[in-house]
Amino acid sequence: MKISQTIEVGQITSTYLSTWKSDNEVELHAGEDKVVFTMSEEVMKQLHKKLGDKLTSLAAERIEEAMKVAQEEQSEDE
Repeated sequence: MKISQTIEVGQITSTYLSTWKSDNEVELHAGEDKVVFTMSEEVMKQLHKKLGDKLTSLAAERIEEAMKVAQEEQSEDE
């Protein structure tokens, strides 16, 4: 029998990745709440790629927004 559980803790406020333990323990903190788990190297690589892709996408959006603001300000100055 398989039992699964979803835990909603809200916005993550900090993280911790054990560097001295060999079990790859990760902690996610949401205020006083904490979720602790381990993950394999392969799963870490997948997470790293997904986070990298997301951050690259966010950076591109910020650049596009900044360029629009700069163009609007330039138009107002003319």
